[in-house]
Amino acid sequence: MKITWSVLILTLILSACTSPAPVATPTLAPDPSTKRSGSYFGEPLPGDEPVQFGKGFLNGSYHSSPVFSPDGNTAWWAGSFSSATIYTSQVVDGHWSKPGKIEFSDEIKSYRDPFISPDGSKFYFITTAALPGESSGGKENIWMMEKQGDDWGEPQPLPDVVNALKLHWTVSVANNLNLYFSAEDRGKADIYLSRYVNGNYQEPVLLDAPINTDTIEFTPNIAPDESYILFSRLADNNSPAYLYISYATEAGWSEPQKVENVTNCISPIITPDRQYLLYMDGPSILYWRDTSFIEALQ
Repeated sequence: MKITWSVLILTLILSACTSPAPVATPTLAPDPSTKRSGSYFGEPLPGDEPVQFGKGFLNGSYHSSPVFSPDGNTAWWAGSFSSATIYTSQVVDGHWSKPGKIEFSDEIKSYRDPFISPDGSKFYFITTAALPGESSGGKENIWMMEKQGDDWGEPQPLPDVVNALKLHWTVSVANNLNLYFSAEDRGKADIYLSRYVNGNYQEPVLLDAPINTDTIEFTPNIAPDESYILFSRLADNNSPAYLYISYATEAGWSEPQKVENVTNCISPIITPDRQYLLYMDGPSILYWRDTSFIEALQ
C-alpha cells in the first residue's frame, strides 16, 4: 500500500567567524552479516522501472534519500523527522560498513537532510540547533561544513538572509555552489534559489513559474551544471507527491514534466555518476531507477 505524505507534509509546513577546527570522520567497521561490496551498497543496478533500494541493509524510517560522496565510497542520509539523526555508511576494506549515527559537532544534536556539493568540498545539513550567539534553537536552519583534508571543518550556519525563511527540506547545490532549497514563505512550500557570489550566499529568490505554482513544490535536486531541476509536487496536503523535471532554456525553466512511473516521490537524489535516481517512496521505503528519463523527456 502506498504511503501518502499528507500528515508528514502538513506537520513540517506548520512546524516550521572563527577558524573552524577539523571534525574527524569516524571509521566504521564492515558489516559482517552482509559483507556488501560494490557501488551503492552492492545493490543490483536498476533499469527504467523503479525497484526497492537498500532492503536488508538500510533499516528504519527516512527523512531524506542517501547522498554519496563523489567517489561513491561514503553515504549519508537522514533518519525519521523525529529522530533528528544523520546516518552514514562507508567502504572499509572493500565492504560497506554497518550504518551508524554520526554527529559533526559537540554543540549540535539535531541533524537532518544532508547534501554534499558535487566536488565533495562542502557538506550541508539542516538543524534546529541554536545559532551562534543565541541561547536556544527551535527553528530549522541550513548549516554547512567545508572539507579540511580528510576531515570536515566545524559546522557554520548559512547567512541570516538564507535562514530567515521557514522550513527547509531539502537542499541541493550546483557546481557553482548555487543553493536550491524548499521553504514555506507564502503559506505553502516553494522552491528558492540563493546564488553563491564572491564566496557569499545572496538573498534567496523564488523560482518563477512554471516551477512554483499554486500547488506545493519542494525537495529540489539541481543538476551540477544547472541544466535541469528535479522536484516533488503535491496538488494539496491530501495528495501523493509526484516527481517532476524542468529544463533550463534561454527563456527560463521549461514546463515541468511528470516522471510517470515514479508514483510517489520525496527527496529525489541523483547519484554522483548521474546514472541513477534515488527517492523516498514513503517514510520507511526507498526506491531507485536509472536516469534515462532525463534525456527522454527533454
